[in-house]
Amino acid sequence: MRKGVIFDVDGVIVDVSQSYHYAIKHTAEYFLKREVPIEEVRRIKFSKGINNDWLATLEVIREYGGTADFEELVKVFNEFYTNLRDKEKLILGKEFFMSLREMGYPLGIVTGRPREDLLYLFEKHGLSECFDFVVDEDTIEEEELRKPHPYALHLCVEGLGIDAGVYVGDSLADWQMLRDYRRMYNKPLEYIHVGDSVVLEDVRHIPKHGQTSLLQALLHTLSLNNV
Repeated sequence: MRKGVIFDVDGVIVDVSQSYHYAIKHTAEYFLKREVPIEEVRRIKFSKGINNDWLATLEVIREYGGTADFEELVKVFNEFYTNLRDKEKLILGKEFFMSLREMGYPLGIVTGRPREDLLYLFEKHGLSECFDFVVDEDTIEEEELRKPHPYALHLCVEGLGIDAGVYVGDSLADWQMLRDYRRMYNKPLEYIHVGDSVVLEDVRHIPKHGQTSLLQALLHTLSLNNV
């Protein structure tokens, strides 16, 4: 049985608390003309399991009683994010992924991050060579099939050519995608949750900056016969 590991990006590989989260905050404030606490931005995004940060921004605006044209919102958001993206810091470094590759595990990515932003991050930190198959926001033409739809995860599993493995995520949307994938495709893919943005029952949680703990959890899970 060929096994592999698939990763989310934001909140798993890279800390976006000073970039995407603040891009949501600043964009919402641009349209609302009032301050929005960063804690509220994070509460709305994570409690509602919103994967796409443009949609998370729209939800923040709506919760505060405002409205926004979506095309204009995307433009404003992207301008804020471009000025913030160099504040991102890696959670998992290149050596982490290369150690898994040296053990023979193919590695993949399933993310809602736009390709331009993903390539900028990977080129900056030399991560492109670490992954065998990548599904980003621009990979799938049909918007309704993009992450968190389980088809995005299915596409990566098939692209890696694996029969089983683990998906590493950090949000309610990640867990829901994995759960729906199991129901739809009936393949043995396990889930490991990183960080504490949301607490999930009966799911293994790993500290956000616990590289050693995550590696141990991955190797243990991959060693199980039903994975």
